[in-house]
Amino acid sequence: MAELDQDGPGRSPAPFGGPWRPEPAAEDLVRHDVHGDPLLRRLSRGAARPFRASQDVQALAEHGRWIQHPVTTGRRIAVTGIRGGCGKSTVAALISAVFARYRQDRVLALDLDPELGSLPLRLGIPAGHSLADLARAGLGTASFAEVEPYLARMGERLWALPGSQGAVGGAGLDADVYRAAGLPLSRFFGVTVTDCGVGVHTPLHHGVLAAAHAQVLVTPATPEGAASAGRALDYLAAGELRHLVARTVVVFTVPTPNARRLINVGQAREILREVGADALVMNHDRHLAIGTTVDPSRLAYTTRVSAIAIAAAALNRALPA
Repeated sequence: MAELDQDGPGRSPAPFGGPWRPEPAAEDLVRHDVHGDPLLRRLSRGAARPFRASQDVQALAEHGRWIQHPVTTGRRIAVTGIRGGCGKSTVAALISAVFARYRQDRVLALDLDPELGSLPLRLGIPAGHSLADLARAGLGTASFAEVEPYLARMGERLWALPGSQGAVGGAGLDADVYRAAGLPLSRFFGVTVTDCGVGVHTPLHHGVLAAAHAQVLVTPATPEGAASAGRALDYLAAGELRHLVARTVVVFTVPTPNARRLINVGQAREILREVGADALVMNHDRHLAIGTTVDPSRLAYTTRVSAIAIAAAALNRALPA
């Protein structure tokens, strides 16, 4: 990876270092001033910060070490979800931002949801080229300088690329396109986070997961969501992708602030660890619930901590044993 660590100057890093300014006109239709934490919670947390438990600080430091772990070849992390609206694209956007914020090499956020996924909106990716365009250009063996014009640069170390630009059903996007353009593209990046479409069964899913070093499986923190995750892992375990089960981090998302019938994530984690997988939780965040471009300065504290923990766990499992 001769080009992996070559990082020229760019705009100031947006992820978790301040809000970036998206272009979509739809942004003008929604509120921007909703913070993930209510004012009272922010004030009380600020007052308690000098007395934060040492184990919390140690845990964040450990996560940081994993996130910054050097790699000799790019790591590919696939983010999947069993059902729409579970927060899959949001988690993909958050961990892409974490990697770009804390790593020293390039990071790619790749949208491969054929059904108009929300990763471009979450990251504020402007209209431009797609992976299908890159495949048609035949740039599989090109240099990064030749490939970069097809990418959207979102910060000093974060680049992004949709799979199919606004085409319902992913016109021009399939497993062959991913193998021809997506895999060669990943060699320029220390970490590539791929936002996949819903499910794990399609040929495109198989192509992405077969080449993935780790999987982040996002599902609601409900009994139905836990059952869906279990079925998905059973499906993987029964086929050629069985090796990916032990490289999976299940992220349980809390759909509403007062959600009922939530599972015990601690117990779910113990069960998943029996098959080698792991589990973490992403709590409800008022800012993320707006459904628009993420403003890192308005994320709830627990959301930022969870995003860092998920990114660390995913990269940990993506590294060679």
